[in-house]
Amino acid sequence: MRVTLADIAKMAGVSTAAVSQVLNRHPHARTLRPETREKILRAVRESGYCRNEAAAEIRTGAPKTIALLLEFSHSAVRGVAANEILLGLLNAAAQRGCNVRVCNLSEPELVQQELAKYDIRYAVCFAFSPQLQQEIGEFCRARQIRLCYIEESCRDDFPVVYSDDRTAMRQIVHLLVKEGHRRIAVIKPGDDIRYSVERLEGVKEGMRDCGLELDPQLVSPHHDPREHFADLERWFGLPEEERPTAFICFDDNRAAQVLITAQHLGIRVPEKCRVFGFGDTLARQLYYPVGSVVQPFETMGEAAVEIVTGGNGSDGLRHLFPTEIRAR
Repeated sequence: MRVTLADIAKMAGVSTAAVSQVLNRHPHARTLRPETREKILRAVRESGYCRNEAAAEIRTGAPKTIALLLEFSHSAVRGVAANEILLGLLNAAAQRGCNVRVCNLSEPELVQQELAKYDIRYAVCFAFSPQLQQEIGEFCRARQIRLCYIEESCRDDFPVVYSDDRTAMRQIVHLLVKEGHRRIAVIKPGDDIRYSVERLEGVKEGMRDCGLELDPQLVSPHHDPREHFADLERWFGLPEEERPTAFICFDDNRAAQVLITAQHLGIRVPEKCRVFGFGDTLARQLYYPVGSVVQPFETMGEAAVEIVTGGNGSDGLRHLFPTEIRAR
């Protein structure tokens, strides 16, 4: 049987209002005698009372819910990244006594209605569509919701946390050149969202550091990883002294496509074909050694909570987090 505030009040010999004041940390609770507050807390412990946070938010008008807004239609959001962000967000929210509400941005109007209905004051957005980022930003600005973006943001009036992809790519190039590779190919999405731009710039910077230039003929830009097959087949068909010996891929799915194509054509990995992915989602599970980059998504989720709840940062500030290279 569910324990109510009235049950607690009866056990402690006080009014229901006094119990409510203590549990909600109301300023009036300070006017109660210390022994009265102790009786109430002892009754709570002995009864096993569990506070209904959602109901408390509605009654007190002081929401403690953080909305995690996810663009589920994007492949990166459906993968490991979103799980790790959610884990970090849940850990940080629990430490602050906050709830988490996950919202699917496939219908942004319904998400906005939900945020307004529950008077949510904090939001974290993991979306790659500039239109979604813009719509959510405008809505949160109008309703004075504290918002933090993760990885991507087309706005400069809200904070964003993101991984240092550019430095990671630069370091990968240095590593490959040190191993003796000079003909390095790039397998990337056919878009210009921030992380793609940052990763490509990192590759170019790394090449220039080593006295090399990225050959535009060795760049394969396609939306679908499977569409890289024609480029890979053409490159692997070149004479051995002309074909690429290393492939830098902008995600692990593309790295897996390179590996599959190389195996299909009898190219030995890693002896004749060194492959690097990004994200370390598939690379760590593959039989053949494929390098990758670990992004600190759990830490980024925790940081986003700290930012929106007021513990760190301010609007417009960009928070950069280092990555870790796994050279297998």
